Amino acid sequence: MIAYKIMKYGKTEGWWSTLFHAIDGSKQVKEGVWLKAEVKHVRDGSGGTYYYSGIHVLPSLADALKYMENFDDPLDKTIVLVECQYYEKKKHARGNVYLCNSIKIIEEVVVIV
Repeated sequence: MIAYKIMKYGKTEGWWSTLFHAIDGSKQVKEGVWLKAEVKHVRDGSGGTYYYSGIHVLPSLADALKYMENFDDPLDKTIVLVECQYYEKKKHARGNVYLCNSIKIIEEVVVIV
C-alpha cells in the first residue's frame, strides 16, 4: 500500500524524525530504508482504548492534510510518501488512520497552496 505519514524534519538531508514514538529504537529515521514497528498491546493516549501498535499512516494525501489540522504547530511537520506492508485500519482513531508493521519512506510530498 502507498500511504502518507506526518513527520518532523530530521537533523540532516534524507532523514526524518517521528512525532511521538521511536521506530527501531530511534526517532531519527532514514529515507529509503525499511523500518519495522515493534508490535505490542498498547493503550491510546487519549483515554484508555487498547490496541496493537504499529506505524501510523494515512491512506490519502487529503487524509494527511486533514489530520495536520489536529496539531497546534504544523510548521515543524511535513508529509512524506511511504510504502507500507502488513497494515490494518486503526479502530478509535481521530481520522482515517492505518497501522503498518513496516514502512519505507519514499520522499517528501510538496503541497502548493
